[in-house]
Amino acid sequence: MTLDEMISEMDLYGFEDLEDDQKTLLLDEAYFDIVTREPWPFLENLIQFDKTDGLSRVNVVTDTLTGDEIILEDTLGAVLSLIDVTNDWVVTPERTDVIEQNYRLDALDDLTSHYYFVGYKMFLYPAPTSSTTYRMWYTHRPQSLQVENLLPRTHHSVIVYGALTKAYLVNDDPQAAVFQNLFEQKYQSMRNDLWMRQYDRTERIHVITDSTDWNY
Repeated sequence: MTLDEMISEMDLYGFEDLEDDQKTLLLDEAYFDIVTREPWPFLENLIQFDKTDGLSRVNVVTDTLTGDEIILEDTLGAVLSLIDVTNDWVVTPERTDVIEQNYRLDALDDLTSHYYFVGYKMFLYPAPTSSTTYRMWYTHRPQSLQVENLLPRTHHSVIVYGALTKAYLVNDDPQAAVFQNLFEQKYQSMRNDLWMRQYDRTERIHVITDSTDWNY
């Protein structure tokens, strides 16, 4: 469903008097309400890039899997995993204050061990001193509906119901409660559909620490 189609659907519910810009604003608000609630599977992205500039900051990269140039500070929501492919090494997250106060005092080798954030800016520590390939799995930071709609088309109606709820609330109309219920029903249906991608095996919890760290 395109943005124009969603605007037309709002018209069917009696909101022809609202300007298209106003309806777009309500649809955008509903969309952001949905996509920022959870780390949805449709937000996930995988890229691979080479770091050759010797700088710790990671911003403009070229995805070697697709050839696309990506500005991470505009699109990166959260890192799910970062792998140093060149050295077969897992780069782990750390807080900025820990990097500044602890690790910088004990930099013993050139192998990048951690990544951290200052606002939306991502940094590696220590900065790679030679050409290194990284593979990063991350969640995409959503943009306006005028730029993209990441929801699968089968669930676009949840955006419309969310916008209609807001439109009725603006008019102090009791119909808002009806559409709030419809929104929540559609939302739960979407959750059930998107989060359960296989029924072949139950979910497993993997131990991620060495057994020598366990307390018995």
